[in-house]
Amino acid sequence: MGLIWLKHPILWHSSRVPSGYDYDTMTDEQKQLIITRWHDWYTADWDYGQTTLAFFCAAILAATILHAASRFRARSDISEKGKPFPGLPDRVTAALRYTTARQFHVHTTRWYAPPLAAIIGVSGMFIFIMSLMLAVRPFYWPNEAMGHSPPIATRSGWISLAIMPFMIAFATKVNFIGILTGTSHEKLQVFHRWSALFMYITSLVHTFPFIINDIMMGEMVVSYKTSPWYWTGVAALVPQTYLIALSWGIFRNPYYEIFKKLHFIASGFFMAALFIHVNFRLTGWDYFWATLAIYSAAWLSRVVRTIDTTGFGLPATIESVGARPARLSRCTPTERENTAELVMRVRGGLTRALANRVAGKAVWMSRVVVDGPYGGLDLPLKSYERVYLLAGGTGSTFTVPIFANLAATVKAGGVPCQRIEFVVAVPDGDNYAWMEPAVTAAAAQLPDTVVGVRVHFTRSEETKERDDGLNVVRGRPVLRDIVREAHASASKVAIVACGPDEFLYDVRSAVADSQLVIADGFGKCKDLFLHTETYSW
Repeated sequence: MGLIWLKHPILWHSSRVPSGYDYDTMTDEQKQLIITRWHDWYTADWDYGQTTLAFFCAAILAATILHAASRFRARSDISEKGKPFPGLPDRVTAALRYTTARQFHVHTTRWYAPPLAAIIGVSGMFIFIMSLMLAVRPFYWPNEAMGHSPPIATRSGWISLAIMPFMIAFATKVNFIGILTGTSHEKLQVFHRWSALFMYITSLVHTFPFIINDIMMGEMVVSYKTSPWYWTGVAALVPQTYLIALSWGIFRNPYYEIFKKLHFIASGFFMAALFIHVNFRLTGWDYFWATLAIYSAAWLSRVVRTIDTTGFGLPATIESVGARPARLSRCTPTERENTAELVMRVRGGLTRALANRVAGKAVWMSRVVVDGPYGGLDLPLKSYERVYLLAGGTGSTFTVPIFANLAATVKAGGVPCQRIEFVVAVPDGDNYAWMEPAVTAAAAQLPDTVVGVRVHFTRSEETKERDDGLNVVRGRPVLRDIVREAHASASKVAIVACGPDEFLYDVRSAVADSQLVIADGFGKCKDLFLHTETYSW
């Protein structure tokens, strides 16, 4: 039935030949104004849509270049030879890394802001969109004969459409922007959320000038009853309002499983209504084809990779391994000696369902399909002289495999890495028990001069040093001191941290301070790399 709401014949693009103007009632200046750039309705998609497109592409290109430079730096030594202090390349790199490390915390609300780099990126996005939308005058035509669409409404509509493909691109797990920029998909969620909000703002600016115009001319009721553009616009704006309002953390986090399902449903209604509302005006539908291509490619690549790696299900065992974690072990059908282990903290949704299945049993057998992995490290840790792996609670599920792999790589020899420090903070021995065999086995591959393991029990009275060299400490680790120790330990240092928000905040703050020291040209360390993972976003 949707086709009856579209103009016929349905085209890819509408005509650019001006029509419908009453030139006899316009002044010469007004006739000239409606055909000049930034004012011409028939080139508004080029002036505003393609300008917005160019801005996003330029920003992604800049981030891609910086990422490529970072990868090149990690694989080669471009520091000034013979100098015991950081050179110009080191200082510039440190200044840029300061923005990716620095984070802010609002204590009254317990809100942890995104890194400074993300704040700068979102602010730049906002300034550009608002400037492009509001800089050109007039906002309304001084003469009704110049067109029914107010200039402010026209330009904001095209800006909205141009934001749409990027808003979707920021959200996918197989993330093409993330591949180019070396940023994992969960870190790009901040850009997805804010670009969606900016698209909503421009959509409102697109909507209300039409309403104001029709109310002033006394045509509001007639226009709403007779024009499909009004009710299709409202049909798109209602689910868009829902998507924006209920995506805030206060609504999203407590009911994430329900939120996710409703989010997809509302997005479908929004896109369908907006598609009809746009109705092949100029190049309007091109943005929908681009959005469809981006989302479809990301989704299909997930499906193909999942089928390729796990088929339609592989045998697996699920077992309880502590107070709250659960472990899923998967073996491949062709190489039975190869297994993959996933350790999950039991909360809600899938993890709660798995925990209920294994409750009261030693193990539970099932067949599983694994989607992923996504994100992770994009730079080789073996190229750094010292590596510090810091984990808080379940964050050790990320650092333990890295520790095992890096220890094996260092044992094989031929790499610059000279020292590995593994630091984990857990409530007590029961929460450490599941990872102890893997940590002990990894540490046993190297002498004490190369590897160090520190375990902090935050809620236990146990404090001891064991024969295997494991140092068990009571209380939380002083992360700032550990980062300062890392900064002072070598010329090239990598820090990998995973844990709750407050854990990562302390690490980020200390690393940011150290980056400023490098940027100022002081200290032994010339290259301090930080990678963080969070499980609450």
